Amino acid sequence: MYLDEFPVYKNQVMEDLLTDEKIVKLIDEDVSLEDAGSLVYTRVFPYEYVPETSEHGVTYICCDVDLARDDYTNKTTYTPVLYIWVFTHKSLLRLPEGGVRTDELVCEIAKKLNGSREYGMGELKLMTVKRFAPMMDYQGKAMMFVTREWNRPHPTGKAIPTNRRAGKL
Repeated sequence: MYLDEFPVYKNQVMEDLLTDEKIVKLIDEDVSLEDAGSLVYTRVFPYEYVPETSEHGVTYICCDVDLARDDYTNKTTYTPVLYIWVFTHKSLLRLPEGGVRTDELVCEIAKKLNGSREYGMGELKLMTVKRFAPMMDYQGKAMMFVTREWNRPHPTGKAIPTNRRAGKL
C-alpha cells in the first residue's frame, strides 16, 4: 500500500469545487469562476485548517484523506476516507435569498462529489454530514465520503488502468 492516491484525491476535490460557479460564489461572492484559483490556500485548503484569528468573517473549505480500518479492507483493496470541512463566520451564515450558507455548500458539494467515479475504483459515497464548530463565531459541517482503492500495484509491475476512474471499460 503506497497511498499515492491521497494527494490525487485532494487535488481532484479542489478542482471539482473551484470549477463549480455556485460553490465558488458561496465561498466568496466577489470571486469569479475565472479567478477561483485565488481561493487555494486562502479559503480552500488540501488539509484541515483552522485560522488563528479572523479580522472579518469568511467561509472556508478544507479536505483531507484518511485510511479506514474496517471489514472491507483486505489484501486487494483498502478504503480511503475523504473528509471535507465547510465552515463560515456567523455573520455569513444567513444567505440574502434565504437559507444557510453551510447547508447550501454541503448540498452543492454532495451533488458534485457523491457518486463521482473520479475517486477510487468505484463511486465515491457520501457517508455522513455532521455539525462542526472549529472556533468561536464559526459554524459548519463535516462531510465524510468513502471509496475503494487498489491496495498495491500489480505483482508484475503492470500499472493499474487509469481509465477506471472515468468508469470506462
